[in-house]
Amino acid sequence: MTFLDSGLLLVLLIVAPVMGALVIAALAATSAEAGRRYALTVALTTALLTCGLSWRLIGRQTDPALVVNAPWIPTLGIWFHLAVDGLSLWLILLVTLLTPLAMLASTAITTRRHIYFMLVLLFESGLIGVFLARDLVTFYVFWEVVLIPAYFLIGLWGGENRLAAVTKFFLYTVAGSLLMLAAIIGLYVTHGQATGRYTFDLETLVKARNLLSPDLRQWCFWGFAIAFFVKIPVFPLHTWQADTYAECPTPITALLAGAMSKMGTYALVRFGVGLFPEEAQAWALPVLVLAVVSILHGALVAMVQTDLKRLLAYSSLSHLGFVTLGVFSFTAYGVEGAMFHMVAHGVTTGALFLLVAMLETRRQTTDLGEFGGLAQAMPRFAFLMVLASLASAGVPFTNGFIGEFLTLLGAFTATPGRWFAVVAASGMVLSAVYLLTAVRRTLFGPHKATFEMPDADWREVLTVVPLAALMLVMGIAPRFFLEATRPAVPPVVTATSRPS
Repeated sequence: MTFLDSGLLLVLLIVAPVMGALVIAALAATSAEAGRRYALTVALTTALLTCGLSWRLIGRQTDPALVVNAPWIPTLGIWFHLAVDGLSLWLILLVTLLTPLAMLASTAITTRRHIYFMLVLLFESGLIGVFLARDLVTFYVFWEVVLIPAYFLIGLWGGENRLAAVTKFFLYTVAGSLLMLAAIIGLYVTHGQATGRYTFDLETLVKARNLLSPDLRQWCFWGFAIAFFVKIPVFPLHTWQADTYAECPTPITALLAGAMSKMGTYALVRFGVGLFPEEAQAWALPVLVLAVVSILHGALVAMVQTDLKRLLAYSSLSHLGFVTLGVFSFTAYGVEGAMFHMVAHGVTTGALFLLVAMLETRRQTTDLGEFGGLAQAMPRFAFLMVLASLASAGVPFTNGFIGEFLTLLGAFTATPGRWFAVVAASGMVLSAVYLLTAVRRTLFGPHKATFEMPDADWREVLTVVPLAALMLVMGIAPRFFLEATRPAVPPVVTATSRPS
């Protein structure tokens, strides 16, 4: 057995991006010109290496060798506990795929390039850590680590209103994180007082959750849930999203919408429902209401947007509402569909934001009114834009259809969810309306000055083609992806089943 067949692989996935960032820092310290010139090369090489390493996880999500459980601060019961399973597998691969693609799309970054790419690598490392952590303190540390590079990426390279947007983003996220931290401490102290063993280990706390009083479990559930609802986001905790996505550098927006938002949906299943299944079931009805409101509100507001980035931000709010709907249906179809749709949404939304980045590079704007007739001048771009929009709208044989269909099926078969599924289905219709309207205006609308814009070059095509291929592969052959996640579904469904 090599170290790549052991838990050290998980450590390497987290450490490799950090090492790449340190190499860039060393180059910049030696020579500012070297740091600027080689930052992208080092960052992209590191990201591709990390992506290649992550592929070794496929088919091994149940391998007991892929576990790390080493003492970190043992006197406080904190362990560096990492593991991978069907719930986290595809999300890790999604992060490691989107990161190099976002780097390739970052040619417009000309100032402080070495700092920019260092922050992107640290952002990737934090995301991977979130999806691997099985100790609550380890998880919380990685959760907060992601916020730091995101804050500076938006604040230093964002649009004109970036400071207001990043401040709102920071305050919302920190407020949710503090509630989660209070819940973590509550679990830790209560478990320690009841058993004499103070620990933050997720598996141990799940087994001992009944030692907590019902009232404390309720408060802890909402401490976790609010933090996750902010990150997804879920209505009404979404007001930071559109401003942040609009002001963020567009390649980074692809990472925020495609990968960072999955921190919330993933953690909702792993920690929210995992630690508090009875409380999740008890609050299913109001959460289902919020999920449906998110779907409809996001879709309706997206229909009136005149800026492509804000349109996609509200589209993301709507589509991730389906994930929440599927999770809180507590059915096998619903949870399975939610897990699939997390990845599908990351693929399609990431591709759409990378396509918008191409337009922004050429016209320094994402205003819909500034584009028209691009299909004739930019046929390669137009093909990719149409494909990504159809996938996001949930057209059959694309990944968007599979995820939304399964979540709706799961909600429809759940006792309290039938009418929620019926109403939520209208969100698929509305998404087709606003996405195809945007496609018509940009690609087939009246010709404007943009008809002379150059088509997507080989580098730009390369940033989207892998995602476009995944949209079709996941839509035509979803079984491969579903089978990998399927073992993670029964524990969620069983834990939330009401006693007969």
